[in-house]
Amino acid sequence: MEPHEQNRPPTDALQVAAAICVALLIAGELMVLAYIFLSHRSRQMRVHATEVVEVSPPLRANANASSAISTTLPSVAATAPTTATVTPPMVNPAVKIVSAHRNGALLQLRLRAQTGEAEFSATAAAVSVEWHLADGSRQVEWIAVPVAWENFAFQTLAARYDGAMPVRGCVVRTYYRQQLQDQLLEGNAQP
Repeated sequence: MEPHEQNRPPTDALQVAAAICVALLIAGELMVLAYIFLSHRSRQMRVHATEVVEVSPPLRANANASSAISTTLPSVAATAPTTATVTPPMVNPAVKIVSAHRNGALLQLRLRAQTGEAEFSATAAAVSVEWHLADGSRQVEWIAVPVAWENFAFQTLAARYDGAMPVRGCVVRTYYRQQLQDQLLEGNAQP
């Protein structure tokens, strides 16, 4: 035996128990961290697919509003297209307006769902278009939101004003859980 090993006291049961406790503590911490990082989300944060959320329109729609709104893009007549200007963004909108393109009375919207929730509830989303007409009047229409819209996915929606009055512009507003999320002014529209 070497000289420094001879001076070392023998290992006792208390040292062995302390080493086992430290090893178990480290293994337990690793298991807790692995559970946290590998779990998709906590049980309290989960949104169940059976949850039904009723959305009532935050604004009153005009009684004379046309019901000719679709979620598909109809053919566009050959008129001069206009582009939209975006108002200052809301803080972290759940339904963000990515782009809007108006060609006459046809408005094409590209929207993105980006909630902080685990799942996006399409039934809690609403999109309105407030048409600003040449005579100064306004007409509000609600666009149907696709039910199969997932979080962080894009959707392209369309709205068409079918009235006889020329359109000066429009204001597009998105809502999530009855809260205004994003707003876009297009043409000569004013909020």
